[in-house]
Amino acid sequence: MMEIYKRLRFFISSCSVMLLMAGCTAEEGAEDALQGSLTFTTAVENFDGETVTRTNFMGNAFEDGDKIKLKIICPFSAHTEFGETTYGNSFDAFWLLKWDANKWSTLTAKDGFDINGDYSPSGSPDIYARYEAQQTPYVYTAQTWSEEQIFIAGKGTRVEQYSNVFHADQTKAADYKACDLMWAQTIQQTGSYNVHLSFKHVMAALLITVDANANLNISDNAVLTLEGMPDIDQREVIVGDYYAYKSKVNSNDYGYKAKHECAVGNNGQVIGVAVINDSQAKAYTEALDNIAQTAVYTAYNAGNKTYRLIVPPCTLNGKATFWLRDGEKRYSMQLPLNEFKGGKLYQITMKIL
Repeated sequence: MMEIYKRLRFFISSCSVMLLMAGCTAEEGAEDALQGSLTFTTAVENFDGETVTRTNFMGNAFEDGDKIKLKIICPFSAHTEFGETTYGNSFDAFWLLKWDANKWSTLTAKDGFDINGDYSPSGSPDIYARYEAQQTPYVYTAQTWSEEQIFIAGKGTRVEQYSNVFHADQTKAADYKACDLMWAQTIQQTGSYNVHLSFKHVMAALLITVDANANLNISDNAVLTLEGMPDIDQREVIVGDYYAYKSKVNSNDYGYKAKHECAVGNNGQVIGVAVINDSQAKAYTEALDNIAQTAVYTAYNAGNKTYRLIVPPCTLNGKATFWLRDGEKRYSMQLPLNEFKGGKLYQITMKIL
């Protein structure tokens, strides 16, 4: 009886090996057949409180030239899976894409970015040429970015970052849009050839309408500012990624893991702004609660006595103040709230008597 059991166990093991070999052959063939067929579908959530999204000023979609950086992490695999690395051809193993004719396309050298660190314009590694069929969970995290930042840190360490940079002065449409940071995260049970990215706004937005007395003539050139806000001008805004602690490719202590790692409750939330600390030779994130609230933000003039302003999600220690400057005329009003939540639009009426 024991001999029969041993033979049966050997037979089952042999069949398992043959099935596994057959499965591998079939999978490799399927990968060959699907080369280049990776697709991304995109949705954009509205601000809470607004009926249309504001990724562009028409209010309906991304615009040509908008850029995202995609980070792929396989948190439950000890190996570096396909998609987790760009083999040194971009910093932090980011896949860089631009919106072009209603689809996400790979950046090229003509876009003017030094992506591979050779001190000349270069294209982004091609995510569409990667095989992502490994049977382990994949986490796809994407966010918009506006500037390429390059600096020398420590003992000659070259660091390159594709950063979302906040602008206190949002009078130009491009600067207003750059502040409207969009973020998406999709988890797949295995590597996928079809990935859906549902982007959400992680900053807060103000829509201010000037309601002037009929006897006052407010020109279309009036400038609106908001005083007493967090001083984060020209700093990189950081969104927390719970899976960042499993990132396998990072730019030493200045990379994605160092800045974006967070508790699960902060996943997909603005957690602060980046700090590059030369003395400690590392980067980290400074919470917005620790930032001085002494900055002046300038709003985008949307016409018809309306203004738009992107602000970080935060709680103010005091009341911020609006100032409307129209030639020699000055009008002010205290902001009627002191807390801003990410993804929410606040509609405010500035009454001038």
